[in-house]
Amino acid sequence: MTPGAATEGVFYPENYVGPRATVKQPFAGADAPTFKVVVPNDVTTVGDWNKNKFSAWLKARTGLNVEYLTVSIDGGDMTKVNAMIGSGDLPDAFLNIPFTADQVSLYGSQGVFVALDDYLARTIELKQAMSDYPDLATLSKSADGHTYVFPALNDCRQCRAIGGRAWVNRTFLDAVGLKSPSTTAEFRTLLQAFKTKNPNGKGDAIPFVAGANSAIDVFFMNAFLYNPGKPWLRLDNGKVDFVAAKDEWREGLRYLRSLNSDGTLTQDTFTMTDQALQKLGDNPGHALIGVARSHFWGSFMTVDPKPDARWRDYVPISALAGPANVRNFAWNHYQPYSAGVLSQLVITKNCSKPELLVMWADYQLELEAIMRSAWGDKGRDWTWSPKGAKDLAGTQATWKQFVGGSEASVRAGTGWNQHGVLYRSSGFRLGEEADPKNPPFAAVLDEATVKAYQPYAVKKDWQLPPLVFEQSAAARNADILASMTNEVQKALAEFSLGKRNIDSDSDWASYTEALKKMGVDELVGNYQKAYDSRPR
Repeated sequence: MTPGAATEGVFYPENYVGPRATVKQPFAGADAPTFKVVVPNDVTTVGDWNKNKFSAWLKARTGLNVEYLTVSIDGGDMTKVNAMIGSGDLPDAFLNIPFTADQVSLYGSQGVFVALDDYLARTIELKQAMSDYPDLATLSKSADGHTYVFPALNDCRQCRAIGGRAWVNRTFLDAVGLKSPSTTAEFRTLLQAFKTKNPNGKGDAIPFVAGANSAIDVFFMNAFLYNPGKPWLRLDNGKVDFVAAKDEWREGLRYLRSLNSDGTLTQDTFTMTDQALQKLGDNPGHALIGVARSHFWGSFMTVDPKPDARWRDYVPISALAGPANVRNFAWNHYQPYSAGVLSQLVITKNCSKPELLVMWADYQLELEAIMRSAWGDKGRDWTWSPKGAKDLAGTQATWKQFVGGSEASVRAGTGWNQHGVLYRSSGFRLGEEADPKNPPFAAVLDEATVKAYQPYAVKKDWQLPPLVFEQSAAARNADILASMTNEVQKALAEFSLGKRNIDSDSDWASYTEALKKMGVDELVGNYQKAYDSRPR
């Protein structure tokens, strides 16, 4: 294939990295077969895949006929997909079905999935994406060094910090005469002030909230050691290391216990439901929450676009420095790839012309295709921004949407809700036209992430990359992780709440010995083997 001419009237910021709009011509002739592609059922947004407007647009642009076969994968249910593979009654391809890296590697080695190396080498858009993001090619490879998946990329910069953010009400800060904390000591003092000084003037302020789906360990423990979060494995000079039984972890638990002793960290921190958090955040009349450990504002209150909406009062608490001056942030360097590299297009051995499906996928990475897939009809749901319009980063905007919120809010039947093959670079995502006087939450969230968290990001070589495991190791890992995760999370709560004594050597030994019996050393060994043998 050869690159198409640039689409006229599309503007990009200086030093833009990402998909571009180009003129494409159909490549499939009348003699091309109709391909059967299995896709996830999405009644709300996509509707009938075979009648969807983007499906029709993609057919006209590529010339390729595709028959979409839907399966329900709610909750990760792969029953129908596994039955197809087990019986040999295969479609030509699976699109956005959540195969794991281990499954892709296994089915590829068995010949169920086609090795795409030679076909991918002839792409246009994907090769550019791999040039822009060099890790994409390496992380798409299976254990045998072949690539069995047409990968996708979604570089959500604010998502790289999703597990460790916390937010403080700045009107509460003003009321108690304190600034946003930068150390664990200052944080403790702040929560004590919120408890005793009536920061909302109503006598019902809650110093700190979190919940069952907003774990606290990534936010707090990185003031004591680098903690990447579940499954609590990191790299230390190329060696896999388990962090949730280290002395520094114990010190972090002592700190959490001190917050509990102050009455500012309670049982609700570990058990509160999402619905209960929302109820607190949306309390009528006045704010209740001082600090929230949460992914973003929408996790604990309604995100209203109005300039005076309550969520705008909550500003980020930066990475905290601990008593030994440790100040890490668990920045996810591999986020762009973890959001879809191995759940996009895999082509099966039943496909007669894999090269055509690869070209079909490559066409989806062109900018107009990405926009239509995500947002729907050009002109009605979105448009190109004029020269001089500003984007979320304050530079030249590329596109403007007329629908609001997220891809799931696109008009039903017009787009694919990110189920297709994607190249959503950070530059693309930030290229949305925005009103600087009333920026959307996406712009505020990105700015908060860059200023409060990225400066403290851990080094990339501290973080374990996504790995592929042999079948027996993958099964064993799943067993170990299930019991180990339960124990770490249970102990985190019980030590913090005083149900186990963090100062008791016997209680601590009981915890660490339990982890060993569950197989944590075996888990570390399996990860080390996979890391050492990973494709380069």
